[in-house]
Amino acid sequence: MAKLGIEFDEEAQKKLDVPLGKRELYPSTGKYVAEVLREHGVTIAWGVPGGHIWHFVDAISRIGIKLVIFGHEQNAVYAAEAYSQVTQKPAVAFGTVGPGTGNAFSPMQQAFLSNTPIVFLAGGIEQEHDHLYNTIQESICAEFFTHVTKWAQRVFYPWSVKQFLTRGFRIATSAPMGPVAFELGVDCLFMKDEARDHYWGAFFPQHADWMPNWRQEETQTPISSGADPASVEKAAKAIMEAKKPFIILGDYAAWDQAGPELEEFVNLTQIPFNTRRLGRAAISEKHPLHHRGFPRFRDEFDLMIPVGLKVGFFDGYAGGWPESVQIAPCNDYVWTYVNTKASLVGNTKVVIKQLNDCIKKNGYKVSRERQEWADRCKKSMSEGTSARAAKAYKYGPDHPRYKSRDIMHHGYMSQIIREVNEELYGGAVRVSIDGYTMSDFVMPYLQFTRPASCLTANDQAGVGHGVGQAIGAAIGDLENGSRIPFLALMGDSGMFNAAMDIHVAIMYKLPIVYLVTNNCGWMPGMKFPWYGPNWDILGDQDVVGGEWLGAKMMGEERSYDNHFEKLADVFAGNGDVKGMLVNRSEKFKEALKEAYNYAEKKGPVIMNCIMDQQLVNKAVIGPVYSLMYAHIPWHELPMRGKHSRRSTLKRWFPELAKLPEMPVFDAWEPLTEQEYGYEPKMDIFK
Repeated sequence: MAKLGIEFDEEAQKKLDVPLGKRELYPSTGKYVAEVLREHGVTIAWGVPGGHIWHFVDAISRIGIKLVIFGHEQNAVYAAEAYSQVTQKPAVAFGTVGPGTGNAFSPMQQAFLSNTPIVFLAGGIEQEHDHLYNTIQESICAEFFTHVTKWAQRVFYPWSVKQFLTRGFRIATSAPMGPVAFELGVDCLFMKDEARDHYWGAFFPQHADWMPNWRQEETQTPISSGADPASVEKAAKAIMEAKKPFIILGDYAAWDQAGPELEEFVNLTQIPFNTRRLGRAAISEKHPLHHRGFPRFRDEFDLMIPVGLKVGFFDGYAGGWPESVQIAPCNDYVWTYVNTKASLVGNTKVVIKQLNDCIKKNGYKVSRERQEWADRCKKSMSEGTSARAAKAYKYGPDHPRYKSRDIMHHGYMSQIIREVNEELYGGAVRVSIDGYTMSDFVMPYLQFTRPASCLTANDQAGVGHGVGQAIGAAIGDLENGSRIPFLALMGDSGMFNAAMDIHVAIMYKLPIVYLVTNNCGWMPGMKFPWYGPNWDILGDQDVVGGEWLGAKMMGEERSYDNHFEKLADVFAGNGDVKGMLVNRSEKFKEALKEAYNYAEKKGPVIMNCIMDQQLVNKAVIGPVYSLMYAHIPWHELPMRGKHSRRSTLKRWFPELAKLPEMPVFDAWEPLTEQEYGYEPKMDIFK
């Protein structure tokens, strides 16, 4: 057992000539914080130290909890988020007052949207100077974190710390899960225990309203419950009577570790299913009833079964769904805009077991129509997989554009990633998605076999999370005995946002491949449908070739010549790291295998992959983006933009309906010379 700080070792204290507390602050708020974390099974704390928080950060280390220190709080909290998702445990992160807590806001918002249980420990100023804005690093994070946490609490008294933090762990891990934040200001940290004698006439004990190990041996286990038995009977009957049902597994299929029960449910009912985000591979995606996305004949569904799913923007708010049986972890996940035949509320693992027991008890059998439906969906999945592979290979090394240019197609890359992950690791590679263009291409191709393998920004839909997520997930896997490499699919913008903390991955020799899809900036492909190849609709000070303050402009993008692979040289003093430049399709497969091999044996790899910037996420030419660009005058739109607006907004702008049909272009297809209309001003745009 590791040596503990003497403040946690009562036997060692007995040997001291001068008792603790005579020459140092003892007992301290930091001691109380550390003891609560240990009681809740915390082994790692993620963050950036600072003057206002050294009291408890040092104590956390001295009790034996590992500190993983970052350069930026944003990456630390993203790491905590991924660690929690992979290990299924609440995570602890910390940051000092002012800049520290401000830097943590964006990832805390993401954790709130992804329902990830994080306990964030923050510093705080002295209450004496509240709202004067004349002390150092003034902020009151308990106020601004209120908007992105389940609970944000300012703690003033040491004797309140243990009960507040214990309550915080319970709140964070209760559905809907989410982060909580505690602001432990210097008033609390610097206060001696004797202050209790002068507070309410010494009414409160040393740890007011706190019970050690309050749930005894289950203190570290989230509270769970099952569904109403009558509702289970109703749901089971509806499920077994449906002829063409379909299941969607959401995040709580993974959070509630319901994989075995769900697999039994799918086998009992022969219902095809797909998976979303963290819920991907809650049942292995090699299961014969798994279907990537929806089949083409989704309008034939007669029952939808969302399981632990946040039914929102990315599901069209259930538009077009048939009646449903909602299986939800809490009332907040029972969606009122869903036509609901039955709703089951409770821990996913418990509820699905209830359903399985009910189905077996009542002797329900799979009908002939159901089996035919299952077989039809299996065939659809097989055909879809083959079609996706064929489409990807069309844009591989033999395609004229990629044979003649040192650039790669996102679709071809996606297929090769799938093949290599399967060949080397049986689909067990975890992946974070941190590149907007790549996210659209790669998602249908990835095949996962372990729960919590697909880490994203969730509804935050931001960038920059992949660097930290990779670190948190990789350390979580190492704690659990796995060194299967982690693949962080980074866009170049995400790298500019967060790359400097890759040094943390190098320090800990983490098996991470940071694969950068470098296409010159913030979705440069947007210029071809909406701006023109030279960013022509912008002001003269921003168009390509224009000058501003003596500098040549590039619109809203940057050069291909950002050599991310050379970050390996920058960080080499921290340990083993490999940089790779890959710009040829025919070399990508072997390069990825080489990267995985290095990561598994030595440490991180940074692959700078040069991509075709003409390609876009198909959403860019869909109805939502057409609305976002509805302000651009029609006559200034490039050809692809005109086609998208004509196809998607003709009801909004009646004059569009008078124009000939203009089908939306295929987002996989590079541009034709006809579409340019004139010559781009820079070769890289061609």
